[in-house]
This record gives sequence, C-alpha cells and structure tokens, in this order.
Amino acid sequence: MRTVPSRPEGDERQAALWACIAVLHLAAVGAFLWTDLAHAKSEAAFDRGVRTYQSFCGVISDYRFFAPSVASDTRTGFFVAQPDGRTLFEPLASDSLEVGLRYQCIVASGLRANRKTQDVLAQSWAAVMLGVHPEASRVTVVTQSYVLPSLEDWAAGKRPDWTLHYTGTFDRRDGPLPEASP
Repeated sequence: MRTVPSRPEGDERQAALWACIAVLHLAAVGAFLWTDLAHAKSEAAFDRGVRTYQSFCGVISDYRFFAPSVASDTRTGFFVAQPDGRTLFEPLASDSLEVGLRYQCIVASGLRANRKTQDVLAQSWAAVMLGVHPEASRVTVVTQSYVLPSLEDWAAGKRPDWTLHYTGTFDRRDGPLPEASP
C-alpha cells in the first residue's frame, strides 16, 4: 500500500494568501493602467495611500532606474524671444504618456546623431515654433538628459543630474514669401 506524503499543516492557507496578494497586486496594476487612479493628486488619505503603494512597489516606475544600459531620460524645450523683450518657454511635452514617449525617442535618437544632424533636427523644431509664434524673432532649442550614475558612483556620493547636450539659437529670416500655388 502506498502512502501519500504529508504536508505541513498550513501550506494551503499560506499558498492561498500569496495567491490573493498576487491577484490584488495585478488588479491594482490594471487599475493604474486603465483608470486615472495613478494620477490622483489630492491629499485625501486614499490617494496618499495609492501614491505610497505605487512608490513602494514600483508600479509606475520605468526601467531606467533598474537597468543602467537603458537610456536616461531626456527633455527638450524652446525659449521663444518675443518682440517686447519677454521670453516664453515651451517644453516639448505631451499630456499623453504614449506621445511623450515618442517625443523622448525622437530626442534620444537626435542625441545619438552627429552635430550636423542635431542642427537640422533643431532647425526644424525652431521653424515649427516660429510658425506657432509668428511674432517671435528668435528660438533657442535646449536638450538635456538626466544622467544616472552607476551604483559604484552613487555609493561614492555622485547623484543624478540634468546634463546639457544641445543648445542652438535660430533667428527668423526675413525673405520673400513663397508664392501661392494655383
């Protein structure tokens, strides 16, 4: 006669507890992805608890923090000179996460390019900004990246910071207007 090996008592309850925790975590991740719960900004106790949970478990983190070979964060902005001497700042940003990621991919690929390609890309962005602000006379394009130190450098006291990668100033050229097409 064959005997069934015995398990220590409580294994089933412990496994069920861990399964419930995993299901709740996945439900929270789904709620963060498909609702506005991840963007709650109020100081209500529930919203503070949600933000704390997100911070502790890394639900809204990206991979750059955990993988040093993944590119650092980038940002680009435009300083638009107005005729009255004021300067407006227009960031290259979007409220949509997906569009923002595409912007970052474009900026990151521009940072990897040679200087001439960077100038052409910045010139095209400046042309768009001069089109959006027809009264502007000059646009300065600034691109920075957030450089994360290695773990060894972090232990030695170095901290992440924004590093200037590109800056270029483009003036409006007054020339003949293009002829209207028939």
